[in-house]
Order: sequence, then structure tokens, then C-alpha cells
Amino acid sequence: MLDTMTMSMDYALATITGTKTLTGGNLEAGEFRFGLYDSNGTLIDTKTNDASGNITFRTIPYYTAGTYSYTVKEINEQGENNVSDIEYDPSVYTVTVNVDENMDMSITCIKNGTNVDNSSESVDGISFENKMSVTAAAIDPAVKKVLNNAELQPGEFTFQLFDENNNLIDTKKKTDNGSVLFDSIIFDEVGDYNYTIKELIQMVI
Repeated sequence: MLDTMTMSMDYALATITGTKTLTGGNLEAGEFRFGLYDSNGTLIDTKTNDASGNITFRTIPYYTAGTYSYTVKEINEQGENNVSDIEYDPSVYTVTVNVDENMDMSITCIKNGTNVDNSSESVDGISFENKMSVTAAAIDPAVKKVLNNAELQPGEFTFQLFDENNNLIDTKKKTDNGSVLFDSIIFDEVGDYNYTIKELIQMVI
């Protein structure tokens, strides 16, 4: 996005903004850094994303008519913001601001050679998406049954495993040593997972 505002006949102001998303993970404020470069390739501003993924560079004033070109890209330096399980967005945006004699502006935003949008007010086009690769993890839910004043018999008791939505996902009987071993649960997405284990009460008639 690129917000513009004409303040008077003497000068104009433009603020270049963008958005950041992190697929497969939880985005944190200040997690990623972005650079704004002038037409000579000189870095003129750096900003990090906020908790909502917004990126806002400093406001740029224009006092003379002309064409001004900028480049926006994510900064991924070796040793800084360089996490092995994150695939960084290599997109490069070229933003061109045209200011006429009346200090009115028109803006063109190009992503890697493709025109994103053209507007005199705002451009909803600058966005970066990083992807987090998650290594699958597994757990083996287990409980142990104790029976006081009696001897446990194999398969005598049955236990059930439920997910956080109370959906039954596994049923197992007690083994010879009193252990109850459920099937492995595989996780391939970042998150918190809750499970409940209950003993199946059998009615004796």
C-alpha cells in the first residue's frame, strides 16, 4: 500500500506502506525487516513489521515536481533474520511517484516487473509472504491402570482418546502390565493441541 497526501501548493507528502504475513507460524512484532531504497540504490529507511504485519516507512516530502523512484524489499542478511526453517519472500517492488507542478501525485507500483496497481491515492500492492517449514513431530499418548485389592487381567479395561473438540480418535485396552498405549499422533503444523483420555465405564448387569 502507498498512502499519499497533498498538504499545500508548496509541497506534497507520501508514505509507503506494506504488509507482511507468515504462513505456518505466528507473526511477531519486529520479526522481519524491510528496506526502502532510492533510485540510486541507497538505503534511505528500514522498518520492521508490527504485530498485525503492517510495514510503514517514514513520510517522504516533495518540494519540486518530478518523477521519484523507490525500491522496497525484505532484508534477509546472513546472520540476521536468517532462520533456516523460514522461506523468505524474494519479491522486489518498484514504486514510482510522479509529482506535477500543482503538487498532485500519481503512483505506480511494480512487483518484479509486473504492474500491481496505478492510483493517485493509494496502491494496495506491497505485500510479503514468508513461509515456515515445520518438521513433523509425534507423540505416543499413554496411561497406566492401577487396580487396588485385585489382580489386573489383560484387556480388562478400555480407554478412549478424544481431541479438543471431543471427537473420539482412538480406543485401546489395558496391556498385561497395566499400560494403555494409544497410536502415535503426528503434528505437521505449529500450534497447541489438547487431548483427553477417559476410561470407558462398562455397565455390569
